[in-house]
Amino acid sequence: MPPEAQAMPCTYCAAGKRKGPGMLPAVERYLSDRISGLHAAGPMLILSGEYGLLAPEDPIPWYNHLLQPEEVEGAVPRVADQLRERAVRAIEFHTADPAHTPEIRPYVALIRGACAQVGIPCRLVILPGRPA
Repeated sequence: MPPEAQAMPCTYCAAGKRKGPGMLPAVERYLSDRISGLHAAGPMLILSGEYGLLAPEDPIPWYNHLLQPEEVEGAVPRVADQLRERAVRAIEFHTADPAHTPEIRPYVALIRGACAQVGIPCRLVILPGRPA
């Protein structure tokens, strides 16, 4: 079976978050049509600059953190470990075009670096426009 057939869909987190105290499943915390749409299609992961890889049901508190370029190198081993723990064999990363969306570049670098460290394929799926 080709690696693409086994790829786990993944996308980056969202700046828009449901506020409030306590923990919410990641898919409910992030206010994003991109995330909810990918989740509706089946199993997927969310890449958070704060928490690394999250399953949609993983509970998270409200937070405000945009992954910065200087944080990527230090985060790669943690995300690589999470890929191994989840037995991910390939990633299909759904993203805005990093060439036109600079704030997304660290997330793309992080998932590519983690996949390279684990030795699994990482394919970018460029979404039209500037998805939230």
